[in-house]
Amino acid sequence: MDFVLWKPSDNDDPGWDSPWGRGRPGWHLECSVMSEKYLGKNFDIHGGGLDLIFPHHENEIAQSCSNNSSDSFANYWVHNGFVTFNNEKMSKSLGNIITISQAVKKYSGEVVRLALLSAHYSQPLDWNDELLQNQKNTIDKWYNLYEETKDEDILDISETLLDDLNTPGFIAKIHELYNNANNGDKKSKSLFNNACKLIGLFNTSKEKWENIKKSNIKVSEDYILKKITERTKAKKDKNFTLADQIRKDLLDKGILIEDQKDKTVWKLK
Repeated sequence: MDFVLWKPSDNDDPGWDSPWGRGRPGWHLECSVMSEKYLGKNFDIHGGGLDLIFPHHENEIAQSCSNNSSDSFANYWVHNGFVTFNNEKMSKSLGNIITISQAVKKYSGEVVRLALLSAHYSQPLDWNDELLQNQKNTIDKWYNLYEETKDEDILDISETLLDDLNTPGFIAKIHELYNNANNGDKKSKSLFNNACKLIGLFNTSKEKWENIKKSNIKVSEDYILKKITERTKAKKDKNFTLADQIRKDLLDKGILIEDQKDKTVWKLK
């Protein structure tokens, strides 16, 4: 049941001469040799998917510690959960693999980043439009409190990340800071901005973010105003079904309308 260190190679296979005959390294040996060459006999962090814990990583540890006469190989092991797409495993055979390049064509890099950080790295993450739209709505809301900060103090909340990179817990802290800042707490506002920047958000100005939002809108302002006028008439005619449908149609296009005392205004969702 021992794993293979050196595999024999046929003439047509890649191979090297060795004391054990012509052959090539076993799968596990390749990784031990590469890591030792570039990182040393002992290094800090070794990563990989949950499916690699056994046999791959356990075999790496066994052969590396034996060869190096050491008690440890990597100090920390970081095993990530699987990404699914609409509750199905991502795979080439299913044709449902989404690349980062494809994702940022529809959503900004900040939205994609927040979506990836929303689950703990060791837990599964289901990739779907609802997840991304929710993260987009969150960042749109957070940008309302964006400000340039000189104070980079984040010690009050960074301990959450020190607990096995607990990004969901850290994001929950950001939500708390947002609520406190929204209620006028200046210290929370500064911490909120610093916390967002720490995880790669707020890397553009509020003005530029609004311009990005506007560039993603597929309808013109004239169209929006026309639909608002049609909805106002529908309400006067007591055709509330049509009025509700117009509101929904605009919402689907990323436009939120609000009825005020004497007028109806719109804004980006």
